Amino acid sequence: MHGDSKYYLMFGPDICGYSTKKVHVIFNYKGQNHLIKKDIKCKDDELTHLYTLILNPDQTYEVRIDNEKVESGSLEDDWDMLPPKKIKDPDAKKPSDWDDRATIDDPSDTKPEDWDQPETIPDPDAKKPDDWDEDMDGEWEPPMITNPEFKGDWKPKQISNPDYKGAWVHPEVDNPEYAPDTNMYRFDDISSPGPGPLAGKVWNNL
Repeated sequence: MHGDSKYYLMFGPDICGYSTKKVHVIFNYKGQNHLIKKDIKCKDDELTHLYTLILNPDQTYEVRIDNEKVESGSLEDDWDMLPPKKIKDPDAKKPSDWDDRATIDDPSDTKPEDWDQPETIPDPDAKKPDDWDEDMDGEWEPPMITNPEFKGDWKPKQISNPDYKGAWVHPEVDNPEYAPDTNMYRFDDISSPGPGPLAGKVWNNL
């Protein structure tokens, strides 16, 4: 079996290095492989473990490890085999007057007159070295230090926005491409590995 081999179901633990330690549940539905959307952790010790996948006619499933349930749900919810039931309404747009700012600048707040100060200032404690020769070294200038009075850019304080309407939620409509399929769990023409389609692939954590 290789990467291009076809299969209906790929199920079992996958341990690769230190980062990948999960149980794969991949279905081939209408020619496309679909990975489960949930993260199922597998055992990573050196013992032998039994992995079981149960598919039910009501489109539900159950994953067990050593006969203990570790995950369950429905095929429609936990795989993207079917288009979503709902989609964002393509005709809906956020109203132009919709204000989703929770806070705004306080219009009554003003910048203090003494706010603007340089970020650095000459070090008042610095002294010109005794051996400084202005003819040779040029005019001496004290080193610059951080100005303790510097406050950064002034910004008005924030107040609650009286026109705040909350986050706009895009309305949804029924997806015209969605159609239920009550037979997703069925595989009518599974054959054993060989000339026919490959029924499944299982990683064994032994």
